[in-house]
Amino acid sequence: MIRVLSLALLVLMLGGCVGGSRSSFALQDRQAARPMGLTSDERYPIRVYLDDERRVALFRQAFREGVPVGEDGVVDFLTLSGGGSNGAFTAGLMRGWTESGSRPDFEVVTGVSTGALAAPFVFLGSDWNDELEEAYTGGAASTLLQSQGLGVFFGSGVYKGEPLRALVERYVDEAMLRAVAAEYARGRVLLVATTDLDSQRGVSWDMGAIASAGSPQALELFRSVLVASASIPGAFPPVLIQSNTGDLSFEEMHVDGGVTTPFLAVPETLWSYDEPSAMLRAARFHVVINGRLAPSFAVTRDSLGGVLGRSVEILLRSSLVTTLEGNRAFADRNDLFFRYAALPDDSEASPLDFSPASMRAVFEVGRAGALSGDIWR
Repeated sequence: MIRVLSLALLVLMLGGCVGGSRSSFALQDRQAARPMGLTSDERYPIRVYLDDERRVALFRQAFREGVPVGEDGVVDFLTLSGGGSNGAFTAGLMRGWTESGSRPDFEVVTGVSTGALAAPFVFLGSDWNDELEEAYTGGAASTLLQSQGLGVFFGSGVYKGEPLRALVERYVDEAMLRAVAAEYARGRVLLVATTDLDSQRGVSWDMGAIASAGSPQALELFRSVLVASASIPGAFPPVLIQSNTGDLSFEEMHVDGGVTTPFLAVPETLWSYDEPSAMLRAARFHVVINGRLAPSFAVTRDSLGGVLGRSVEILLRSSLVTTLEGNRAFADRNDLFFRYAALPDDSEASPLDFSPASMRAVFEVGRAGALSGDIWR
């Protein structure tokens, strides 16, 4: 992934004056806009900015009113990080967790990037394990990295966006939408993060509200949010989402949610918060990191790509560790159950190796670790 980002930045330097045209709109238009054909839901807005005070209010509301306690008397919160092809780790972990007999029914599931692609399957429960496993290990993902060729100098991505969209469309259909809507009606929550390039802000999308919208545009928006969340900027083209204010129609530009947050869990403004009502004591937080946390040693090439790539890698890992520690501090302060799983530090899995053999190996690491319980930290 780091090499792709570096290549993308180099291409941007060479072709920065070339690009597609877009509709013109002002900040107030963007703030008042709604995705085409959809309105806000009564319980939650369809989308919330990650730095918006409403997100904090909704987080609290989710536990006070909006999210039912499970049959085990606990609210289980599962958050899935980005990580490219290493999303197979999540698929394997879910399979092993199910086989262990200890997998809970998650009341809240969130996803970013590859975690967003896995999130609907995980949200719908163990009955969807087969589809999740096939999506990551069945070979369909092996065609994702299709070069734009010379078109890279006239577009906004090193790779074509069509294979990623085709993969999402293959598994995300009307049947999945109905299933997500049914779980949303029970009060469960499914959130996916993207990054809005125009506003330079992260966006949290309520996928259950979208699935329940009942409009012809709902399936298209559901798919587009998933594709956008997994579209690494510069590597894949951004996703344009049609919006309108009633008087004006335009395209919002969204890319990988990992640009603004490595995973979507406790809002940053709550990391140092003490909850006096102890309303979260019935919550358990489970974080799945689709990658390694420890730094890896390598002699850096003295070149633009080498230095840039290594620096971006450090930046992304630093953001991941900071977010993980912030969430853990919140859990410790409020006496909450908190744990995370990540690929072993000695793993050599590459987030850009979409070969079936590599993804199957990562899948088995997750499955074995969940079966034994050793994967959790």
